[in-house]
Parts: sequence; structure tokens; C-alpha cells
Amino acid sequence: MKAMLESSSKFVGTKQVLRGISEGTVGCVIVAEDADRALKERVVAAAENAGLPVKSAPSMAWLGRACGIEVGAAAVGIRVRED
Repeated sequence: MKAMLESSSKFVGTKQVLRGISEGTVGCVIVAEDADRALKERVVAAAENAGLPVKSAPSMAWLGRACGIEVGAAAVGIRVRED
């Protein structure tokens, strides 16, 4: 999963992920296990309603580092490829 996060175009953060889901530009969602429960439930529900796979990351700190940022990330959306 870390390699996918490093090499893919992505949306980082709950607001960006939710926007990407609603716009149809997210193909997969990754949510940190230690994210705020309400935020996590909102992102997971949106992803499931859109028929997107949801993966779990061990922590916000891990997810942030895997995305190359210095702060934690509650959610990340992997952008749909535009070939």
C-alpha cells in the first residue's frame, strides 16, 4: 500500500477525499484506523455509496508519512487514472 501511495496521484485529507468521491475522481479510499470516528464513518459511507474499495492504514501518522507530508492524514483518496 505504501508504494501505491508514493507513486499515485492522490487527494490527502478528509475534505479533499469527500470532494473527489462526489466528483467521481477517486478510485480507492484509505482511512487511518486512529482517525476521528465520525470523520472516518463519513468517508467510509461516502466511499461505499460510490462503490469504491476502502482500505485501512495503521495510523494517521503512518498515512501522512506514506503520502510524503509531515503531518498525519485521516483519509487519502487515490485518483482515478485518466489514460
